[in-house]
Amino acid sequence: MKLRGMYIALFVMFLSAELSVAAEGEYKVKAAMLYNFAKFVEWPGDSFGSNNQIIYCIAGKSPINAPMLQMQGKLVKGLTVFVRQIAKPSEVTGCQVLFIPQSESARSSAYLQESSHHKILTVSDREKFVESGGMIGFSEDENKIRFEINQETAHNRGIQISSHLLKLARRVR
Repeated sequence: MKLRGMYIALFVMFLSAELSVAAEGEYKVKAAMLYNFAKFVEWPGDSFGSNNQIIYCIAGKSPINAPMLQMQGKLVKGLTVFVRQIAKPSEVTGCQVLFIPQSESARSSAYLQESSHHKILTVSDREKFVESGGMIGFSEDENKIRFEINQETAHNRGIQISSHLLKLARRVR
């Protein structure tokens, strides 16, 4: 039964990735994918506090904020989704997922540096994000949202990405 649920979630995520950016809205699709990525990631046991929450942090202001707030209160792996907007790299403590939008490109390195001290899945829509040490980078290809994964960085931080998610990636480093 648990495996069936995982395959359904994987199918929904794949379907979201295939939706036209124009039809659904780029950031609604990215938010859905960001939400679902956590279903295919394993963090070390000490990564979550006692409040049974998975905390998605959004760096700065981004069009993804509103659709991510719609995810708040949903469950991922039995944990309640909490969305937090952060204004500076020093605020990443407590995050399990960190989205760094293109608008924060100038501070992307600082966010990555600070998150390297924690077990945080880092995601961005900034160009060449995975080459610069990020874990998952969104890209647009033929008007569809795709993603790349830097498995080495994730592994070095103690984060395991499911082979199911790796298979859906456009490229794995």
